[in-house]
Amino acid sequence: MKKNLSLSDYEMAVAKDKEFLFTKTRIIEKVYSVFGNLADDFTVHSKLLIQDIEAGTPKISKGENYKGLPYVILDYPRIFQKEDILAIRCFFWWGNFFSITLHLSGKYKQEFEPALQQSINADYFKGWHISVSANQWEHHFDTDNYMLISNNLAYSFADRPFIKLAKKIPLIEWDSTEDFFIVNFQILLKAISNHAPIR
Repeated sequence: MKKNLSLSDYEMAVAKDKEFLFTKTRIIEKVYSVFGNLADDFTVHSKLLIQDIEAGTPKISKGENYKGLPYVILDYPRIFQKEDILAIRCFFWWGNFFSITLHLSGKYKQEFEPALQQSINADYFKGWHISVSANQWEHHFDTDNYMLISNNLAYSFADRPFIKLAKKIPLIEWDSTEDFFIVNFQILLKAISNHAPIR
């Protein structure tokens, strides 16, 4: 066999491991269960805070190839129109992290931008990241996509077509995942349910 088609020792070990794909399936099923629990919780909380927005119903989906790796997504609220987007996305990325993202564009960016910008500049989003990319559909946290929000900088969204704020938690903190999502979902809901900065 040509050398470049030979398997490394690690590749051979994985190819021989009958349990690997079964384990992967179980892990993805557990992520679905986590996101299913969150969907129920999110629906209750959002009805209390964003009564004037038709948020849709929670949607959980999965794929096999975000930068070559499997992923699972929970979107809620989820308004994806041609120009107007309002979404909170929970994201599991195999081998990397869980994250939660607020995504605004079009009329929703225009509506919530002033209060959201004031809240960011007042350091209410400490530990969060802000999108610096031209591509609003990227989820990784490399420096060409997200920048850690700093209280030493003022942020302006005026020249950007969308706003994305995101926060992540490493997979090693799996048992804290539901609390992470619930706490930060409430922070984001408060940000889009008020037209004043978060207090």
